[in-house]
Amino acid sequence: MTRTPDALLITPEADIVPLNLPTDAESRLIVMRSVIRCERVDAVGLTSQLDMWLDDEGLYNHPVNKLATVLAFRFGFTYQSYHGPVLLTGGVDAEGETVPLTKDKLLALLSSLTEEL
Repeated sequence: MTRTPDALLITPEADIVPLNLPTDAESRLIVMRSVIRCERVDAVGLTSQLDMWLDDEGLYNHPVNKLATVLAFRFGFTYQSYHGPVLLTGGVDAEGETVPLTKDKLLALLSSLTEEL
């Protein structure tokens, strides 16, 4: 049985890749750094139920990610462009741990993002 993807990777080339992240925090961080192609990740809390993870030094290491920038603008983050691959996850739980995107949120994001292409 396949699992519903719980995160979305958006590349600077506008590729949208559904992903499953490990459930334990240490493994999840390793995978996040790998797919974002960075050493240090940072999160932008777009809403209480949607985080956008990116390279903390993306401005210096990656090209502009136009699709991620448009998405951030929709949520009021209009003060900068976002660079490099970004990973979208759910918000955080009471302990501050990253939670997966819900199936409904994932489908809504996929639909919304494909409209931008």
